[in-house]
Amino acid sequence: MTRTINRNDAFTGLEAAIVLIAFVVVAAVFSYVVLGAGFFTTQKSQEVVHTGVGQASTNLEIQGEVYGIRADVLGDGGSAAISRINFTIGLAAGGSPVDLSQMQIYYQNTSYMDRIGTNANIYFTAPAVGTWSVYQMLNADTNDVLEKGEQMMISVRLANPVPSHFIAARDEFNLEVKPAIGAAFGIARTGPAAFDPVNKLY
Repeated sequence: MTRTINRNDAFTGLEAAIVLIAFVVVAAVFSYVVLGAGFFTTQKSQEVVHTGVGQASTNLEIQGEVYGIRADVLGDGGSAAISRINFTIGLAAGGSPVDLSQMQIYYQNTSYMDRIGTNANIYFTAPAVGTWSVYQMLNADTNDVLEKGEQMMISVRLANPVPSHFIAARDEFNLEVKPAIGAAFGIARTGPAAFDPVNKLY
């Protein structure tokens, strides 16, 4: 004779569905957390890369020639040396705007090295001895920031009266222009064999 046992603890379809939904919800939340962390990490990595590129590349470039003015023309001494250097700068392709009031310039020749100070009046004036200024502006407004399309002529007047500060015949020198953000760039030139009042430097 067959006996039939009635039990009420069977695993119903509704219970299976509830368990399945719970697993799906937990998996979805976990996936959201993992993806969020991944996106955050990717964003931070991009910021680090962009910051590194910005710090490693310069935002400035020379536009045109570099000129040296003979010392006696400015009343700085003899005729066999250069005491003032003029060059024009603009933004490099893709460069960020540069605050000129925060820019620093360093000068070095074979016997002397120093930081050139900022002229008390940075704009539209000839620089005082041992300082630099923005001598002329092209396509520029009146603020302190060099922006896209703008050009500014920088005039650097070397220290005086020590003659070794000046650029003598065939004297190699370097100007390092360092903006507040981005890498510095150097202007390496050599004094001419003979001096005219205004000399193109190579």
